Amino acid sequence: MQNLKFRQNMAGFTLIETIVAVGIIVIGLVSALTLITNSLFYVSNIGDRLIAANLTAEGLEVARNIRDNNWIANLSWNSGLAGGDYQASYNSTVLSPYGGNPLLFDNGSGLYNYSSGSPTNYIRRISIANLSSYEIRVVSTVTWQRRGVTYSNSAESHLFNWK
Repeated sequence: MQNLKFRQNMAGFTLIETIVAVGIIVIGLVSALTLITNSLFYVSNIGDRLIAANLTAEGLEVARNIRDNNWIANLSWNSGLAGGDYQASYNSTVLSPYGGNPLLFDNGSGLYNYSSGSPTNYIRRISIANLSSYEIRVVSTVTWQRRGVTYSNSAESHLFNWK
């Protein structure tokens, strides 16, 4: 009889152990899935930031190339670089008025532009301010959205009339 009582106590204890073990496993799985989800978000966020940094630098380079081409063509060094907000593709020789249009990604060339490709989340603004007759400030800003949050990357350069 004492053996039967001991077995009844063990049966209840085994059920409690099973519930606790399942609870621990569920907590472990939920934690792992949360970690994976957060990791995937951070990886995509880092990729977005890298692309935005390169697009920001490209905006500064477009303005610099316009200045350099002016020198080569014996034009005024700041021709086409009036103060204001602009947009430009990587191969632009002139700046277009800023329209808030997203950049397009061309899968064939792997380049961003405003003429062909699929729309992206990236919007680039190139702001120019004429500080003096020999100095221009160029600010390139790229904004994008991910999960309802707006991110921004900006860089500034000063162009001079060295010629």
